[in-house]
Amino acid sequence: MKMSRPFPLRATVGAALLSVTALALSPLALAAEGKSGDRSIAILVNSLDNPYYAAEANAAREQAQELGYQARVLSHQEDVNRQRELISSVVAQGADGIVLDNADSSASVAAVRYATEKDVPIVLINREIPEDGIAIAQLSHNNVQAASQVAQRFVEKVGEKGKYVELTCNLADNNCVTRSQAFHRVLDQYPDLQMVARQDAGGELLRAKQAMDSILQEHPDINGVVSGNGPVALGAIASLKAANKQGVTVVGIDGSNDERNAVRSGDLYATSMLQAQELARQGVRELDQYLKTGSTGQPERQLFRGILITSDNAKCVQDFEYQCQ
Repeated sequence: MKMSRPFPLRATVGAALLSVTALALSPLALAAEGKSGDRSIAILVNSLDNPYYAAEANAAREQAQELGYQARVLSHQEDVNRQRELISSVVAQGADGIVLDNADSSASVAAVRYATEKDVPIVLINREIPEDGIAIAQLSHNNVQAASQVAQRFVEKVGEKGKYVELTCNLADNNCVTRSQAFHRVLDQYPDLQMVARQDAGGELLRAKQAMDSILQEHPDINGVVSGNGPVALGAIASLKAANKQGVTVVGIDGSNDERNAVRSGDLYATSMLQAQELARQGVRELDQYLKTGSTGQPERQLFRGILITSDNAKCVQDFEYQCQ
């Protein structure tokens, strides 16, 4: 697979920022904000209450409007049945194309195929599906690279000996499985670095805190926590603070504003920022190119690098965009 124009070319200053108002918009409010015109693009993502998906949706909408499309943003709430219904609806309403962050990789194949068979091209962002030739493009984050660089930074801090915990983000999500595997490709090279517990926190802060609370009762002497995403890392930090545990190194992946703040305060040692906005904008640009020429001009599967965030560069992060040159 070819990596799509990695950072710093993908992380440029001056990209449109998300406003508080835009982040707070409901799916229906966003759907009503399309730009008038004959062409339309539907943008389907998960819950807009999640800052990652809100950043992704707003960036895609703004890019579509700049290119002259009416843009509708809809939320499938990670429900494959709702996703299928929304895709059927926008196809019936005459959408020219769809940008989709799908609800489930394997279970989304049929919905993507349905749109394609109705001559409505789909670009997938963030999550891939296990089949080629159905979507016109599949743009995703390089989870192997992102997790590997975080794991390497973790070892540099903790050392080659100690006890750590892994909190996975959601093992039903292929992205989370890939991150966990990449963590272990690095960490398992050090036989004296022992994983004493591993739990799936479902990608949620509260579940991560509860899991960490339980683990600390059995393993109070841990040195670190590797986390599959940002909310999980923040949940682990909350648990460690509640237990008054200091000196435990926590790392994560996502790069939200909350993680940025945690890095700046010293609670989170490092994270890898996923380029949600630029990935979404590129998805819209490739859909536009396909609608105009019949080709995206790119390979179907493309990867975007994660950007390592530490105390040295955390100030550069804003709404999943890296704003320093």
